[in-house]
Amino acid sequence: MVSYVLNVDKAGDLKFGRKKCRLHKKDEVAKVARDYGIPTPNKKTVKELCGSLKKKIQNAERVSNQIKKDLNNVPLAKLYPEAAKKRAAAKKRAEKKALDKKVAANFMKGMVTKRIVTPTRATIRAVMPMPKPQKKAMPLTKDVARKRIMAMKGLNGRNKFSLVNRLSLNQHSPRKVVRLARELARLR
Repeated sequence: MVSYVLNVDKAGDLKFGRKKCRLHKKDEVAKVARDYGIPTPNKKTVKELCGSLKKKIQNAERVSNQIKKDLNNVPLAKLYPEAAKKRAAAKKRAEKKALDKKVAANFMKGMVTKRIVTPTRATIRAVMPMPKPQKKAMPLTKDVARKRIMAMKGLNGRNKFSLVNRLSLNQHSPRKVVRLARELARLR
């Protein structure tokens, strides 16, 4: 039975326990060499035993690295066929479940009726634009505005005079004064 774990440090020295191999006594190194299967360890020096142990360890590491490389190239399905079968079946079930959900969602979308939107003024205007006026209204002069105000029947003399006065003082535009006169006439 192996009593020590052997390893090679960064400097390339063989170690077992806490010390380097060359620092151990010959009987300790011979015991480890016997455990690792080196023939006639008592006839060799400590340096020779450490060298042969180091070769054995490096050879074992090389073999284990080769095995790891070979195992990395093997698909997991070959190493674990039962697990691969279970995984494939679980994947199939998940895909079927997702497909069923999609079919159900599409069916429910087809069952729902669409809401009928009542047209608003904005949508009607967007669909059917209002016809634009052909001519622009003629500008209203002060004289025409004065004539219109004096012709209105619903206004008394005082209101007519104040509106005509606004026209002559240029307080408001003639169109605005005529609009005010119409409102006053409508209120009386």
